[in-house]
Amino acid sequence: MNNDVLEVEAEKKSAYIFKVGDPVNFIDSKDRYFLALLEEGKETNIRGNILAHDAVIGQSDGFCLVSSKGHKFDAFRPTIVESVLKMPRAATIIYPKDLGLVLTWGDIYPGAKVVEAGIGSGAMAINLLRAIGSEGKLTSYELREDFKNRATKNVQIYFGDAPNHEIKLGDIYQGIEERDVDRLVLDVPEPWQVVPHAVEFLRPGGMFISYSPTIIQVKELVDALDRTRSFAPSETMESMVRTWNVSGRSVRPELHMVGHTGFLTFARKRSR
Repeated sequence: MNNDVLEVEAEKKSAYIFKVGDPVNFIDSKDRYFLALLEEGKETNIRGNILAHDAVIGQSDGFCLVSSKGHKFDAFRPTIVESVLKMPRAATIIYPKDLGLVLTWGDIYPGAKVVEAGIGSGAMAINLLRAIGSEGKLTSYELREDFKNRATKNVQIYFGDAPNHEIKLGDIYQGIEERDVDRLVLDVPEPWQVVPHAVEFLRPGGMFISYSPTIIQVKELVDALDRTRSFAPSETMESMVRTWNVSGRSVRPELHMVGHTGFLTFARKRSR
């Protein structure tokens, strides 16, 4: 094995080691998880169970930690789903089930040039950055500075440095500077106002993707897309996820589920 391969393997292994500033999920025996950011000398108190961060820093992902009360807690690096659900919020998040549809049905790919509007708490931005990779470019438009600041912190915490991500304070209803955009992702109250601009800045074959809480918004949007004659027929869907409890002889659906959260509309731009 040559030195280059050894260096790559060492770098991969180091990514599994907890460092100062990393997010961590402490998971108890009842599968409840508690999110924290690792700091030297800091402790997390979970119902009287003191967990020392210094005992986790330098350990590998999946490390088992014993609390001051003698209870075991697993320390895992949070998944992207856990990060989204537990992140500090300045606005309502888009649920992971809907984020997954955006990435797959929206065909978000490595190297894509993506514009989003309505960054909220940054959940969508984190998922988009992972999908487009370091070769892609994400530009996020947001009207509110407090949302921008919260999203910036969340992206830094859960994704790390992202030099290919730019957040702009601006109103996408008035248009944008970018051109030849591959994917447009919207979480705004009136997405139909963006349609005329999207005709100009989306490349041929580019995808228009919009998240809307109500079907009335969807109807207005689809009518606007159709009027331009610049988009192929759109597709609108919603998703519902029901988890199951499987424990011993108890095999049943969970008593609570996340039902309707919103509608997703996808449309491809035609070549003129």
